[in-house]
Amino acid sequence: MKLFKLFPAVGITITLAAYSIVSNLQITQVLAQGIRGNYSFSSYNFPDRYIRHRNYLGYIEPVNDELGRKDATFRLRNGLANSKCTSFESINFPGHFLRHQDFRLKLARNDGSRLFQQDATFCQRAGVAGTGTSFESYNFPAHYIRHKNFELWIDPADGSDLFRKDATFIPQSALY
Repeated sequence: MKLFKLFPAVGITITLAAYSIVSNLQITQVLAQGIRGNYSFSSYNFPDRYIRHRNYLGYIEPVNDELGRKDATFRLRNGLANSKCTSFESINFPGHFLRHQDFRLKLARNDGSRLFQQDATFCQRAGVAGTGTSFESYNFPAHYIRHKNFELWIDPADGSDLFRKDATFIPQSALY
C-alpha cells in the first residue's frame, strides 16, 4: 500500500493499492492523456479474448494467428466527432473504423457523414469494473461497448455486476 498525503494541514490521506496504481498509470498513459498509436484491448472478465473485428463485425475472441493479431489491433485516433474521445481504426483495413449500427459494433469504411463520425466515436471512462477502461458511446450517452455472447454491442449501463465486467477492457500493447 502507498500513502499519499494530500493537504496534510487538514489531514487528508489517500491510500492506493500498488496494482491499482500500475493499472491506472497504464490507462492514463494510453487513454486519458490522449496518447495515440496502435493498441489491443483484452476483456476484463475473459482476459484471453480481445476486441477484434471478423467479417466486419465486432467480437471478443482468442487470438491465435497473424490475421487475428491484425484484427485485434487498432490505431487509436482522435474521435471523429469529438477529438477528446477516441475512434478505433483498423490497422489491416485503413480508413475503416469500429462503429455501432443498430447497437451492434461493426467495422465500416468512413463515409464522412456526421452520423458515421458520431457512431465511431467513444469516450474513455474509468473501467466500470473498478480497473481498466470502458468506452461510452458519443451519441448514445450512458451506453457502453460491452460483449454479450462474445459479440460487441453498445448497451445502456444497467448497474449489474455482469454489465460492469462485460463493459471493461484492459489496454495492451499492440498484438500486431
